[in-house]
Amino acid sequence: MKKILLIISVFLNVLQADVPTQMYQLYQKGDYMSSCNLGLQHFKEFESNEAYVSIYAFACLKADQIDRLNTPLMTLSQSSEARANASYFSMLVMQKKLLVQALHDNYSLKSLRFPTSSHLLSKVFTLYCNAPQSEKSIKEYSDSKNGRITYKLYATQVNTRKTIAIDEYYDKILTLHHVY
Repeated sequence: MKKILLIISVFLNVLQADVPTQMYQLYQKGDYMSSCNLGLQHFKEFESNEAYVSIYAFACLKADQIDRLNTPLMTLSQSSEARANASYFSMLVMQKKLLVQALHDNYSLKSLRFPTSSHLLSKVFTLYCNAPQSEKSIKEYSDSKNGRITYKLYATQVNTRKTIAIDEYYDKILTLHHVY
């Protein structure tokens, strides 16, 4: 009986130790949502490993799960790279929250200046700050580097949670729909 319990215990430990590897493999395959969900379910098991916490956070970012970045922000503090990642995630969370406030509550962002990045949310945040189009419910912007790419930003609601959506168009054809 003791041997069976020991074998089961070892087997379970091997499975649990493999979660970060599974998360990384899912990320490498482009299955960001599964990687993010797996990381969320097992976060406590690897929260002291900043490399895996970063993989979890980047998977959630690529899966448009911006709100899940709040947890990794608290743990990414030991290395220079981890702190840089935490700053990046923090900026995106703040930009999302400010866009939600601006679109749902008519809050002006005109006077705000934030760092920017190549992430879609950050690009649209900057476009919105420069030209809020407050009279329109759907804000339309052109990409400054490629005029064939346009974005539509609008307020939306998922269940009872107020949030935002960004649609990406290439030559007026919808290519991606993001709900943050």
